[in-house]
Amino acid sequence: MSVQTLLGEGDFFAVQPYQKSLHDLEAEAVAFIGSLRQHYNPHMLLLLTRPLEPQGTAFEFRSEDVICAEEQPSLTGPNGVTVERVRLWVRKSSPAMRMEPFRVGRDVLADEDA
Repeated sequence: MSVQTLLGEGDFFAVQPYQKSLHDLEAEAVAFIGSLRQHYNPHMLLLLTRPLEPQGTAFEFRSEDVICAEEQPSLTGPNGVTVERVRLWVRKSSPAMRMEPFRVGRDVLADEDA
């Protein structure tokens, strides 16, 4: 497959700068910083807050609720792995999911009613 074919098959979107002020952005959105990961649903985003640490939190957002995205300085781990980071501005009051790792029985006890 040639380079021309690969370039022709891609979907390209023009980068559009955020037209409002930072004050307006803070009024309608909340910022989350982390590393983006692929989600099984193409309409969702997965953001890892501390991608190089085992105790990081993952957030799941709908892509339509992201108002703005900004590049942030990348992180480099002790083994030389580099992770790109972004700041996502997510619309206030939009539904989202927060996921945190834990060890069953040590960090979280079983439900007594189960």
